[in-house]
Amino acid sequence: MKNLNNIMVAVCFIPLLIYIIKLRSFKLTVKKMVVIAMFSGISFILSKIVFVQYPQGGSINLLSSLPILLIGLIYGPVEGMTTGIISGVLALFGGYIIHPAQLFLDFIIPPMMLGFSGMLGSDKRYKIFVGCLIAVFLRCCVHVISGVVYFAAYAPEGMGPWAYSIVYNFSCVGVEGLLSTIVATIIPLERIKREANKGSKDIA
Repeated sequence: MKNLNNIMVAVCFIPLLIYIIKLRSFKLTVKKMVVIAMFSGISFILSKIVFVQYPQGGSINLLSSLPILLIGLIYGPVEGMTTGIISGVLALFGGYIIHPAQLFLDFIIPPMMLGFSGMLGSDKRYKIFVGCLIAVFLRCCVHVISGVVYFAAYAPEGMGPWAYSIVYNFSCVGVEGLLSTIVATIIPLERIKREANKGSKDIA
């Protein structure tokens, strides 16, 4: 079981490796830099507006996934993952950390996964919805693995660590992500995209 857990943790770091490789072709503009920074900050602020607080740091908050999902839809996965990383680093302040690897599995890699929201494109609402839903699902999966590896001791008696972690994470992060997905689907994305790309100037 321990070896399996170690393998699962290693698999979770694959997106981080992909991100580092993708950075080689990453072109940054002044406008893009400002938008990414602004949306990262908004995500952090929304994460502090908590409706339901869970033990060990989990919560249902006010659509903190939405800004990251939007960047992934507007610009693409690298920009979305960058926004997720910045948001995750900001969330470290006051975060519940018990292990260095758990830090990555709960605060860095999960919000990165939201950056894949535009994987199916953004020209149709059903593509936006499905793409965001997959990104949210991937985020939840990383949280689940973290829960199994580092928080199994908190599972109630008679409930296995996998069942506990799945219920815990999908009922908080999953619910918030689903609500963010719905909002991302119904807002006027094309208008936001035009404003975000207006007057862009390359700096890298």
